[in-house]
Amino acid sequence: MHSTFLLMVGAAVFGASMAIAQSATEPVAPRKPHFLARFDAQFRNADKDGDGALTREEAENAGLRNISDNFDRLDTNKDGKVTPDEIRALLRSRISS
Repeated sequence: MHSTFLLMVGAAVFGASMAIAQSATEPVAPRKPHFLARFDAQFRNADKDGDGALTREEAENAGLRNISDNFDRLDTNKDGKVTPDEIRALLRSRISS
């Protein structure tokens, strides 16, 4: 009776450890930090023509003051539009310096 109980406990522990090991190796979809998800939503809402970039006017109309106030610095290729990549590049340069 005692050995049966020990065998059951051992099997339960082994099964649980296998389940933990399996779940640890399964890929988990990366979650976007809350502030990035919010930024993406604000950017999409401000992008009225849906081209994936903001003009100065779109940024001003959406109340994205940080973008409109720094538009010339953000628009690195000087095409009159700011893309999320241009914004991220400026943020990365500020963080790394």
